[in-house]
Amino acid sequence: MKRFSVAFSLLFISGFVFSQNKSWSYGVNPYYGAVLKYKKEMKQLEFTNLHGIELYANKIADGSKDWHHFYNFPQWGVAASYFNYGVPSELGEVVSLTTYLDFTAGKKKHKWRMNIGTGLVYSSVTFEPETNNQNTAISSTISYVLRGTIHKEFQLSEKYFFNVNLAFRHYSNGRLNMPNNGMNYPIIGVGIRYLPKSVEIKSMERDSGLDNKIRYTVRGSMSWREVWEIDDKQKAYSLSFYGSKQLSKFNRLLFGIDAFKYNQESIVKSNIVYREKAGISEDEQLDNGTEQLALTLGTELLISKVSVIIQGGVYVYKPQAYYSSWYQRYGIKYNFTRNIFSQVSLKSHSRTADMVEFGAGFTL
Repeated sequence: MKRFSVAFSLLFISGFVFSQNKSWSYGVNPYYGAVLKYKKEMKQLEFTNLHGIELYANKIADGSKDWHHFYNFPQWGVAASYFNYGVPSELGEVVSLTTYLDFTAGKKKHKWRMNIGTGLVYSSVTFEPETNNQNTAISSTISYVLRGTIHKEFQLSEKYFFNVNLAFRHYSNGRLNMPNNGMNYPIIGVGIRYLPKSVEIKSMERDSGLDNKIRYTVRGSMSWREVWEIDDKQKAYSLSFYGSKQLSKFNRLLFGIDAFKYNQESIVKSNIVYREKAGISEDEQLDNGTEQLALTLGTELLISKVSVIIQGGVYVYKPQAYYSSWYQRYGIKYNFTRNIFSQVSLKSHSRTADMVEFGAGFTL
């Protein structure tokens, strides 16, 4: 709980600083749930008595931006969470600090809401080959978290709101360490949100103009990843070139090419492990090529200076036998200017993370 106190302090400070010129609301949600099995033989994880609490602060959209109206006045939030898995020796406890967007459906007094977001999570117990080798879900003290919540919110008064919610959390280190089965758990909760003062909604004329030009983007990225279950960090690189076409005020279509470059040593070691697991004879040759080339198609959701990237790719050149023939990428992009941006992305093959890409690029 000491770690949770630190996370809450950061949340409170950030809320206080930003709330000097914006309207914020604050809330608390206790949760109860269960860990989904990450190994078939570990039936004791089906019901673990998982419980926790989350404190959060939401910034209220006031209509001053065009996208506030388009997305029906979403709330941007930051949250500090504490969870106890109920398996202290193997899984321990976790503390996370996340950010998210909270969308609402309709304009009724009692509303359905949904929030999605990401952040970082600290785990008190991780995989250790000698002392905790059953915990193949968590092998990094610091991991990434993906969060999603659906909740029904009931307005009790002008300042207080009660909610009932169903949520899901996924923790993964993006293959920074292996094994990396990840942690997944559904949770249910109730809570209270407090709005100190009502928000005056601003009206504005909607700009329906679209950029009809095809824009061209170049992005370069680097990542650190572990080779299978060998404690060996290797760098990997990616270079992307794609065009984009704006379909609406808040959405672009992306289409282009991804090129990937892996460390030679990591490919050789991965082939050794793959050969052992697949039962392939040493007489059969495996390609040690380090490059990959793929065609990619996706979408970019535009929210102010931040964009959400969702892409899928199909390899047209992939000499490595142990990789899937396709992949997906989920990313957050921040636009410093109209032409220059940074981006953090997760590339994965179905449910298996390949790398977390840290990159930057420019658009013409």
